[in-house]
Amino acid sequence: MVLVWSADGGVMTARLSLLGWLRFVAVVILGVALCVVPRVVVARTPGVLPAGLGHLMARLRRDRDFRADWRLLAARYHNRGNPAFIVVDVARQRLYLFERGHRAESWVVSTALRGIGQRENSYKTPVGVFRIVRKIGAGLPPDAVLRYQAPTGAIATLVTAPDDPAASRLILSRILWLEGLQPGWNEGGDVDTYWRHIYIHGTANIGMLGSPASYGCVQLAPRAMIALYRRVAVGTLVLITPGTGDLRDIPGMGRQARTRRLA
Repeated sequence: MVLVWSADGGVMTARLSLLGWLRFVAVVILGVALCVVPRVVVARTPGVLPAGLGHLMARLRRDRDFRADWRLLAARYHNRGNPAFIVVDVARQRLYLFERGHRAESWVVSTALRGIGQRENSYKTPVGVFRIVRKIGAGLPPDAVLRYQAPTGAIATLVTAPDDPAASRLILSRILWLEGLQPGWNEGGDVDTYWRHIYIHGTANIGMLGSPASYGCVQLAPRAMIALYRRVAVGTLVLITPGTGDLRDIPGMGRQARTRRLA
């Protein structure tokens, strides 16, 4: 916008150039359109939202619910000093990284082919509240193969075919080893997450990402796994949720643990 200043008898006046006026009017019209049009569309179609707006509102609601979960869990498990929080949404096959309550990043994942379950030898992904107790693999190449929490020296070839179960057995690049924080649900006895060796780790089976394929762990593409590994510390809380129903119902904590009051 161009401003032209002139003085007349000691009084300063401002004049907008024609181009400046046109730009000003265009900005006002655009602002009104962005504020008013979505509301008009919603008002004329009760219960129906434009696809893009509906998706955005659903995302905002999910983020609000997960932010409330983070506040509750950080207080309950004395983790207020750690700004990171991981959510694994099994229904959507995505992992979300929150930092200070705000979504920082998300990646597509694969959880267990057999679904969700807490017991050992079920080959299912447990749900509930966990924390990272060990980080393994710093400095390894993205496609390095690990076995028994140590590098084997082998480098894997990534599999892009959509159906290769053998590739899902390989652990690549990095490991975030989880322990359960809910006794009797994902901690202790035959539901102990740590002794089930449940990890978040890299996979060679990138063709299956976005669909259940693992043997219980949460799998990411190797480079995504490295990015996540760099941004979280030992002690970071992890919430694995079925992703269905009310996201403020934390698995394994019972109805008394609802976080609705914090939303």
